[in-house]
Amino acid sequence: MVKRHCYVLLSCLFLLPWSCFGQSRDWLDISPADLAIKGVPGDPGAPAIQLYYADYHDDDSGLQFFYHRIKILNDEGRKYANIEIPLDPFYHFADLKARTIHPDGSIVEFTGKPFEKTVVKTRDIKFAAETFTMPDVTVGSIIEYKYRYEWGRYAIGREWSVQHDLFTLKERFSMKGFSGGLITKHSRHGEEDTYLSYVVYGEVPVPTRGKGGAITLEMENVPAFKGEEYAPPEGNLKPVVRFFYGGHEVKSPEAFWRDYGHDWYDQSEHFIGSRDAIRNAAAQAVAGESDPEKKLRKLYALVQKTRNLTFERERTRQEEKKEELKPNENAADVLERGYGSHNEIARLFVALARAAGFDAQLVRAPNRESYFFKLKYLSTDQLSSEIAVIKLNGNELYLDPGTAFCPFGLVRWIHTDDQGLRLEKTGGTFVAIPPAVADKTPIRRIARVKLGLDGSLKGTVEVELRGNAALEHRLEAINEDEAGRRKDLEDEAREWLPKGAIIALDHVEGWEATEEPLRVVYKVEVSSFAQAVGKRLLVPSTLFRTTRQREAFQHSERKYAVYFPFAYQELDNIILQTPDGYSSESVPPATDVKLTSTRFITSRSFAGNQFVSKRALVVNGIMFPVAQYPELKGFFDKVLAADQEQLVLQSSVATAGK
Repeated sequence: MVKRHCYVLLSCLFLLPWSCFGQSRDWLDISPADLAIKGVPGDPGAPAIQLYYADYHDDDSGLQFFYHRIKILNDEGRKYANIEIPLDPFYHFADLKARTIHPDGSIVEFTGKPFEKTVVKTRDIKFAAETFTMPDVTVGSIIEYKYRYEWGRYAIGREWSVQHDLFTLKERFSMKGFSGGLITKHSRHGEEDTYLSYVVYGEVPVPTRGKGGAITLEMENVPAFKGEEYAPPEGNLKPVVRFFYGGHEVKSPEAFWRDYGHDWYDQSEHFIGSRDAIRNAAAQAVAGESDPEKKLRKLYALVQKTRNLTFERERTRQEEKKEELKPNENAADVLERGYGSHNEIARLFVALARAAGFDAQLVRAPNRESYFFKLKYLSTDQLSSEIAVIKLNGNELYLDPGTAFCPFGLVRWIHTDDQGLRLEKTGGTFVAIPPAVADKTPIRRIARVKLGLDGSLKGTVEVELRGNAALEHRLEAINEDEAGRRKDLEDEAREWLPKGAIIALDHVEGWEATEEPLRVVYKVEVSSFAQAVGKRLLVPSTLFRTTRQREAFQHSERKYAVYFPFAYQELDNIILQTPDGYSSESVPPATDVKLTSTRFITSRSFAGNQFVSKRALVVNGIMFPVAQYPELKGFFDKVLAADQEQLVLQSSVATAGK
């Protein structure tokens, strides 16, 4: 019966002209088939089903229109009444309409206003969103909402994500390019006509191109996307259609990137130039130093002091107008004015390094935060950031001077372990940008705590972050005030301290540092850390939880590779003062488990009334294929088992008789 109703719904939707979705505020009709649907084919426990989804994009009009229709199937599905619409600083959010349709066909319009807030999905995923709650939603209700994004002359992120968190019965997409898909671009070859093109990843039908140049796609019965902990970016996993202007006028992707590599090389070399101001600054910075690495470090420290406009908080137009910052024409301008963008600062560093006698080049780097570099996706946005590669003592050293707070010897993780384009006069060469090894990102936690007779725990936790861990915290903090930074740090501590722990941030050191660690100190209390059993206290061997690891490795099989954004090592030291009158009956044994790219070591000791538990977890890789999952799961099973071991304390007779 469900399947029959689905076909009725789909046939009705096919009859509706697509143009009405982009230009009209009218709702689609609610059919009896909509109201009759009871479940998801092949997934009887699904909380909700997306009956319809539409994505209409028009570059000529500068708008993108979305339409969602979702049916709530059980109590769990009522969470979909809480709507979060991502915001983008380049887009204007407009024309929101929403309503709830009850099983009897009655309709409740949404008459409120959404509010903007920061949505936290995980420690690594945060975004600004317009949020609101659909009115009067019950099991069996249909919720639907539609809205627009509008922009000025240029839009970013043209793509269709065809798979969603819910099973989708029907979805329609339309992409209309400038003037029917044709624009004129300027290149070193002069003016050229370039067409709207696309590339398909995953199981997606071939889109069709209409007479007006619009590209359209229709899909039915699209399964829900089910992610996994520690999986690669969803942009690498979900089927997607990505759009770009260009491609038809070049013979191959290799020719496309070579052509742009040549342009980028010309632009960067002109910016770097050869100027007395740069030579004088380099000579002054390295004066009296003979060691090549120390020279390079001094030059790096110099450019890191430059005001980095790319990583500043968003300023209002009034603030920008008041400052009247002039555009930099060359590296000497950046040096003299003391400000620049990410790429301008990278070019300044290369200019200074060359002036000091180093062989220095620029590399156009990818950003694997959303997806890995795709050769056939001919969008220059994929390689928008510049990093430096320097010949030092016979080796190539990759550096990231254009990223604020990035220490010497490190490249921000989003630009590594992927292909970049080394800029050369001939057009450039693709190179593999190496990731940092685990010991470049140590995460140290020291707990100094005291255990009460009632099993409660109180004390301090000191955290020291370096490398990519410190860098990401610092970059995230740029747009936060003191209260926001405090909340983020305390929320993070709640992820790895026992559930119900009382956490208060004491102080932080190193927010604005580059080479120094970021140090955070918390005051913590845990009401029932140890468990009293007769004359014994059962004390967990570690204070720090591994919630995400437990969730990631609980299943015997896995669909996606195990992926860590960057290699790291956790180094924990717990110094626990036990109550007077207790001695150790059983101390957990030491552990040493290792694979090719991972290692886990523990040591535990008890002396007097002090328990010391040390723990080291090293993950020296970022991508572990599905074929390696059984071995990796076995490794983390041993990590979790060791973390759940207990110190057993025995009370003396005298203490027990008090």
